[in-house]
Amino acid sequence: MSTSFQTPSKKKNKQTIPAMANSYTLLADLNAGRCSNTAEVRLLRFWKAWNTSRNIGRSGELMSLDMLLIDENATLMQASIAAVRQMRFRQSLKKGSLYSLTGFDVTRSNPKYRLSDATLSIRFNDGTFFEKIETTARTIPTELF
Repeated sequence: MSTSFQTPSKKKNKQTIPAMANSYTLLADLNAGRCSNTAEVRLLRFWKAWNTSRNIGRSGELMSLDMLLIDENATLMQASIAAVRQMRFRQSLKKGSLYSLTGFDVTRSNPKYRLSDATLSIRFNDGTFFEKIETTARTIPTELF
């Protein structure tokens, strides 16, 4: 896992985080609130969520990039990137790839739009790091049926 990354600021300053700064967590162990732990996940699918309301000026507006993540225990959880943050992450999203996820918010899932059994979902914030990793010591499934 990479221990150095760029901060989300416009200055592109490099910030180094010691490898032990964040402890590892499973998706099933998450609680509502801000999470500074690291989860290793596979991106199963992602899609754009569009506003389909009939309000003038809002119909057809991109609301978010939504995705399904899975961890080594085959826990499936929905995650969402608000439209204002999507450009920061969009180019690195690749179906089936492994990622290290750190610094995100955990919220209750909307029961109307829940795509998994998880009662919580992940929301990317300004401090979120979602870094593609080539390998992991964990066995993370490539599908879930």
